[in-house]
Amino acid sequence: MQKYNTIIKKLTSKVKEILDSLTENQLQEVRFPFDDQERYVWYYTPHPQNGLLIFDMKPYQRKLSYDLLELSYSSSGYKTAKSIINLENILGNYEATHFDNKEGGSGQWVRSTERYWLAIFGLPNSENKPWGFRIGGHHIGLTVNILGNDFSMHPLFFGANPARVIEGPDKGFRALAPEEDQARKLIKSFSNEKQAKAIITPDAHSDILTANYRTFDPTNFNQGLQFTELTDKERKNLLDIINIYIKRYNKPFADSYQKKIMSIGFENTKFSWAGSTEISEGHYYTIKHDSFLIEYDNVQNGANHIHSVLRDFDGDYGEDILRNHYLLSHS
Repeated sequence: MQKYNTIIKKLTSKVKEILDSLTENQLQEVRFPFDDQERYVWYYTPHPQNGLLIFDMKPYQRKLSYDLLELSYSSSGYKTAKSIINLENILGNYEATHFDNKEGGSGQWVRSTERYWLAIFGLPNSENKPWGFRIGGHHIGLTVNILGNDFSMHPLFFGANPARVIEGPDKGFRALAPEEDQARKLIKSFSNEKQAKAIITPDAHSDILTANYRTFDPTNFNQGLQFTELTDKERKNLLDIINIYIKRYNKPFADSYQKKIMSIGFENTKFSWAGSTEISEGHYYTIKHDSFLIEYDNVQNGANHIHSVLRDFDGDYGEDILRNHYLLSHS
């Protein structure tokens, strides 16, 4: 698709630049066959990952990797991603300060802005052969798959701990404020009758239900208030929340995805909430469209720890572009 030509060329060039900069040992860590099952593995919790650790790169290699991250997101998405990564220092300092009480860390995970991993699948710029990359670590989950002139970025995960910095020079900072504030604005704008339908349980789930599973059943998210039951103002507020998630993507992909979901429409879209509607109390919400699920949770650490994700029913891990390519090549 011509709309992705520029971004694919930039990503291809940057990945090739990274590969050219690596030693043989580093290449062995970073490269995987595209059809390796590793491509479906990702973690947003503190967990070691396969791939090349940013910490184990030389400074100029780290810069190239962050350049790749910047190209993948929108400018605002990259700013948010960097803020999330920088929270590792804040969280580490907090855990060290509070090590002697239940609020402190367990000491089992070293907090570092360089404890993120890069994995590359297949060969960039391969004619008619898929390739992609993954950048992941605590609260960052970026999955990119490319085939010819087609492009996919699902799933896409952002998290934040702390959701609101509670002490130190950055006190009050919130990396994912819009995701929380806009959704709370919507649920609190509903009438009592609409709230009763939207709030599916008084207790929020302890985490997003899709977790990091390769697949999940979309029919598990059919509860809530339907788009057609909303007023025009409420519909706009719901669309504003969806746009927050879509604008994490780079502009070509965001524009294309926006066009796709607009063409499908929102008549079957549902919004659900679980937990309290008050600030600093555990809460959870979903937005289920015909083609995607947005899932958000803020319960852990006294409702100061956010997990949020957009999962595409057909396009996670580039399955849609792989399927389309297979159909075209066999037609």
